[in-house]
Amino acid sequence: MDTRLSSRGGEVKKMDKFKETMEKMTSMSDADRKAMIEKNKELCICAKCPTYNDCAKDKMEGLFCVTSKSACTLEKKECICATCPVKSNMGLTHDQYCLNGSEKEQRGM
Repeated sequence: MDTRLSSRGGEVKKMDKFKETMEKMTSMSDADRKAMIEKNKELCICAKCPTYNDCAKDKMEGLFCVTSKSACTLEKKECICATCPVKSNMGLTHDQYCLNGSEKEQRGM
């Protein structure tokens, strides 16, 4: 999971892929950041999850791992986050984003 080294105050430590992606996104232009989010929306499998319901569909929700938990009341069923390409592409470590919030929120960032 650790992909590069980060030096802070003379201390060298590994940075995980998610933190590296977040750091990269902060230096992107708005257009590039939006393009990256659109690419991830295309890969997103939230709508295929058994927990995803009509309310989430009507509100066109998805990409919970990036955006936040659902505004809808969801009944926890099977979670398929582990099989999502966005999870591996971004180095995400949590799951049930629709219920628990984005990766960033679950990490307390």
